[in-house]
Amino acid sequence: MTMFHISAGRSHRPLVIAAVLVVLLTVIGFAAPARAVVTVPILTARVASIVHNAGTVTLAGTGDPGDRVTVQPSDGAAVDARVRTDGSWRAVTHVDDFGDHTFTVSDSIGSPQRTVRATTKPVTWLALLITREGWNRSLKVSSPGGFEPGARLEFSVDGAPSGSTVVDRDGKVAHRITGVGFGKHTLTTVLRFDGAEQLRVNATADQNADPRIDDVVVDAVGHTVHVSGRGPAATQMRFVDESGAPWSLVDGDTDWIENTDGTWEADLAYPADGTRFMGIIAEVHEEGKLVGSATSGAMIPFPTTAAVDRYAPRKLVLSGSAEPNARLSFTDADGAPATDADGNAVEPRVPGLGKWTVKLDPRRLAGGTVTVHAMGDDGPLGDATVTYR
Repeated sequence: MTMFHISAGRSHRPLVIAAVLVVLLTVIGFAAPARAVVTVPILTARVASIVHNAGTVTLAGTGDPGDRVTVQPSDGAAVDARVRTDGSWRAVTHVDDFGDHTFTVSDSIGSPQRTVRATTKPVTWLALLITREGWNRSLKVSSPGGFEPGARLEFSVDGAPSGSTVVDRDGKVAHRITGVGFGKHTLTTVLRFDGAEQLRVNATADQNADPRIDDVVVDAVGHTVHVSGRGPAATQMRFVDESGAPWSLVDGDTDWIENTDGTWEADLAYPADGTRFMGIIAEVHEEGKLVGSATSGAMIPFPTTAAVDRYAPRKLVLSGSAEPNARLSFTDADGAPATDADGNAVEPRVPGLGKWTVKLDPRRLAGGTVTVHAMGDDGPLGDATVTYR
């Protein structure tokens, strides 16, 4: 009996302690921790980009990190993608034909499926016109139409980005690329729309610095050849013959001129005696480098000469040379024109071989000298004076 009594007393003590703990916890206000609220990402899907000619449609969206997303095109193979840790996913699909396509998107945790639609179409352009504006160091890119309205065209010259433009609502393009140096360049044009590059085309653009020779005027009396024209501004020019030897300038200590504003002119010294055709090459140099040239020439008239073949009190015979078909005239020492017996001015044409002979009456002349003048369609061709007594 005693042992049973002791055992029973010990068994009640833990119950009393437990009750006290419950009371204490209640009094000091301890509570069970709050349960965390877990947000499950919603599956979303959208078309990120379309590469039309390739039939490549990229979809993107959000989902549960680590989950598998499956994209099933209506006319292509299914593609799986894994949701990244930031909750985003991306899948690249392929469709076989141009037209309307449907994409069904689902995940592995049973979220409601999403349906996305996209349309693919053939992409091309009919014409992209490249106008080389060498003198302005620019390229003009244009098209009369046929581009996707709102598309972006990006340009690069020899791999260096050179600006971009947006196609207008009529599908037309007009853009100018400046700062393009002389020489051959590769112009790359990239067409972008619907979030992707659609076409890339390379074209060769040869920036021509050749000048234009507008006028060549031979001054046979002043023994100069005047040349003028247009060409690239801020360049240096010189003038050479067919062998590359420079023609001298009438004025100045150098054979070079500066083309500062896009127009130029120069007075070249007359060629050596006996030159019939004067070849002229106008060279354009930039920073010491030959970048362009243009070729022209000038027909140098036969020199006008005169000599006394015979002189008598009533007869003066002169002969000489001059430009074929030139009109000759004669004046005495006082500048009065030589006339025939009828009082008409003596003005013969030079025969085709350039040799002439004329008979004058010295009684109608004053001063003992005669000057022969040769006149062409464009002006004087030269003169020569002889003394006959």
